[in-house]
Amino acid sequence: MEQPNQNELEVLRLLWNKSPQKPGEIQDTFGWEIDNGTLRSVLVGMVERGMLTRKREGRAYLYSPKLKRETHLRQMVRRLADVFTGGSTGQLLMELAEKERLSPEELKQLKKIARGEK
Repeated sequence: MEQPNQNELEVLRLLWNKSPQKPGEIQDTFGWEIDNGTLRSVLVGMVERGMLTRKREGRAYLYSPKLKRETHLRQMVRRLADVFTGGSTGQLLMELAEKERLSPEELKQLKKIARGEK
């Protein structure tokens, strides 16, 4: 599957948080300005590429993500690992932990994960 562009990722983010949604609802909560025609074109393209499903409700369509958030996250992390660390997700995580400022709570959570705790 072709990697989603920035507009498509924003649609997925919104629909993973709440779905199904009508185009107007998506547009109202979009992270930046997007005109109606552009958004509808993005939505149709995503349906055609198998990223979203849609069903008719009255005169409008309701859109839902076809791909689970966790599945897409795993695919994107693997792709980033391939590009930046030769495929090592562990190395990618270590580099991110070194370069990013993590809060004490985030560090505590990472330690729990490393110990195999939930």
